[in-house]
Amino acid sequence: MKSPPPLTIEEVAQILKVSKYTLYELIKKKEIPAQRIGSQLRIEPESPFHSQSSSPVSAAAPESADNFNPESTSRAENPGLHNLVFIGSHEPIVELFADFWKHAATPLGLRIEFKGSMEGLISLYHNQAQVSGIHLWDEQTQDYNLPFVHYVLPGESITLVNLVQRVQGFIVQPGNPWGLHSWEDLIRPGLRFINRQKGSGTRLRLDSSLQKAKISPAEIQGYTQEVTTHLDIASSVANDQADVGIGIQSAAHRMGLDFIPLFHERYDLVFLHEKIPAEAWQKILMILNAPAFHKAIERQVGYDTSLTGKILYHRI
Repeated sequence: MKSPPPLTIEEVAQILKVSKYTLYELIKKKEIPAQRIGSQLRIEPESPFHSQSSSPVSAAAPESADNFNPESTSRAENPGLHNLVFIGSHEPIVELFADFWKHAATPLGLRIEFKGSMEGLISLYHNQAQVSGIHLWDEQTQDYNLPFVHYVLPGESITLVNLVQRVQGFIVQPGNPWGLHSWEDLIRPGLRFINRQKGSGTRLRLDSSLQKAKISPAEIQGYTQEVTTHLDIASSVANDQADVGIGIQSAAHRMGLDFIPLFHERYDLVFLHEKIPAEAWQKILMILNAPAFHKAIERQVGYDTSLTGKILYHRI
């Protein structure tokens, strides 16, 4: 009988009901064996089940976007709460926070859905979540996030807290074979680009930069090809489905790809303060300011924790 093919990271994460971040950590610790096929990690079908029975981490890990049930967000309408609901832009450190959260002494679960910065703010507006993560660049004020918070949530009691600062840039094949360094390089004939979805902070920054450089999106082959996470961008390049995409440095590093930095940015958490129980709010701030959390972030490439946990804005 022909043996079943190896599983992808996404498939194993769904089987074990863990975040991809947790799964990568289990692989790094050799708790789940994996092999590299080309530029991708693959796991034999029986491995996750053998490891799951002996690994308390995988059995208790929080749910993430890979297994998120959108119907659960209806609980956010009654902040008597069984879960805190996060809807926002993709950032692996959010999944790291979820791993810390599951060990906090709180009865609240944490559900995560990665949809993009603008959709995250709109979810707060419609009371579908209590927390969002955003990195929206405002060209007029030359600042991140706060102008959009004022515009989308003008009457809400909100608190803006920095999660992390990070680097974004071109994710390319090892050796940067196209020699890419600037926005103008994206219009080279034959170069295949992979884009983030509309409403994401990365897409907004790209479009702003193209406008300043007087580059039409129609000049970029693949501009209309969209994916929803930084890891999707890296995976597309690693699988030779694209030559370049814009994403965070840590995603390129995980896939063994090269990275050409373009800009630093601030990724902030937006909280509907009045809809989060006081005890949960204290736990959130405790985790965000914990030295262990900062050290865990700093073990990843491309991050700056100098503002992590700092309250940047509060409106009652």
